[in-house]
Amino acid sequence: MVNDHDHVTIHNLEVQFDVVGEGDDATFARLFEKHIKQWDRKKEEAQARERWIERERSLGDRHEEHE
Repeated sequence: MVNDHDHVTIHNLEVQFDVVGEGDDATFARLFEKHIKQWDRKKEEAQARERWIERERSLGDRHEEHE
C-alpha cells in the first residue's frame, strides 16, 4: 500500500539497451515515462481508496453518534 510516507531512493541505476533505430537515451526516456505513468496511476488509485475508506469510516462514526 502506498501512502504519503513511502519514499524510493535510487542510488545507482544502470540501463543498457540494444535497440536498432532508436538511441539509448530515447529508449530509456520512452520506457521510463511509460512505467512512471503506471506507478503514478497506481499511487493515485491507492490514495483514492484510502480517501474512500476514510469517508466510509466517518459516515459510520456519524451514524453511531445519532443512535
